[in-house]
Amino acid sequence: MKKNLLLLAVLLLTIGCEAQKKSKEYSLTGTCTLSNENDKVYLCRIASSGLDIADSTVVQNGTFVFKGSIDGADLRVLVAFKGTSPVSQALIVLENANIQVNMPVGNTSPVVSGSPTYDLYLKFSEEMDVYTTKAQQAWAKLSDSDTQIDEKMMAKDTFDVYNAKKNAFAGEFIYNNIPNIVSDMLLKYYYSELSDIDKGRILTKMKKEMPDAPTYMAIAEEMRIEAEMAIGKQIKDITLNDMDGKPVKLSDVYSKNKYTLIDFWASWCRPCLMEMPNVIHQYALYHDKGFEIYGISFDNAKANWQACVQRYYMAWIQVSDLKGWQSLAAKQYNIKGIPAMLLVDQKGVIVAKDLRGEELATKLESLFK
Repeated sequence: MKKNLLLLAVLLLTIGCEAQKKSKEYSLTGTCTLSNENDKVYLCRIASSGLDIADSTVVQNGTFVFKGSIDGADLRVLVAFKGTSPVSQALIVLENANIQVNMPVGNTSPVVSGSPTYDLYLKFSEEMDVYTTKAQQAWAKLSDSDTQIDEKMMAKDTFDVYNAKKNAFAGEFIYNNIPNIVSDMLLKYYYSELSDIDKGRILTKMKKEMPDAPTYMAIAEEMRIEAEMAIGKQIKDITLNDMDGKPVKLSDVYSKNKYTLIDFWASWCRPCLMEMPNVIHQYALYHDKGFEIYGISFDNAKANWQACVQRYYMAWIQVSDLKGWQSLAAKQYNIKGIPAMLLVDQKGVIVAKDLRGEELATKLESLFK
């Protein structure tokens, strides 16, 4: 009898441990009574430009199913169609779990179950809405042309106060819920808004308690690369093809010149083109004295790249892998926006970053005295 009880206890313990293991896949099952048979439901990411379709499936017997896997958790929007018209949508948290969604009818809210991260996100969202609503109301007054000056000043103060409260609440919520994956998910959306103090303590805690979380790892990697790209550091070497398809190694360029400007740009980048006359002028002034430019284009189309170089008479070295933001250079040098510039000496040591306009002119003048 005792032996049987012991075996039963071991079996229950094993089942309990297995249940606690995080699934490596998700199963998202939903219902939408507004859609007809074989209508589609789209699973969308939230992008800066709107919704980006990640997956789709058809409705069968009033239900639909998505299966797959995801690193961590992220917000997604389900959009159900009836023919070519969207009839229902639901905001969910996608994670590797068995999730059920009852799509809303009319103005009713969706019913989501099986997603513990979604429940915690709802709690966050409800509290955050208090600050967001106040900030939006103040912003509406600021944007209204009929608002008087003194009212606008008060509205600006109110906006600043509630925007600060919103960001402080986000930082506190993220910190207090580590190591729950909801913290890593929210960090993705609020990191740029957090104070440096909140960023530091959150990342320190995540490093200790959830070092494999995807957003944390991405931020940590960016910080590592940024540290390697600091002034005084040796630039990483790179080889990209010129317009004739010939490889040009960066180190072969800077080793032959006193100073080399690595210029990240693209033909579609208006700020880049607005800066170009200044770059052209500086090149004309100092090229014969040992100044070179290694222009890295983030273009996708070779014809656009070539036409722009010819139109602006860019006489310096031009290279590209024609992969746009997927360029090797974007990842290697952690370039998040263009125009961007790195100035290196003859040994490839970074001496300045992101110089434009008068800053570039002043720096080069001091270097070539």
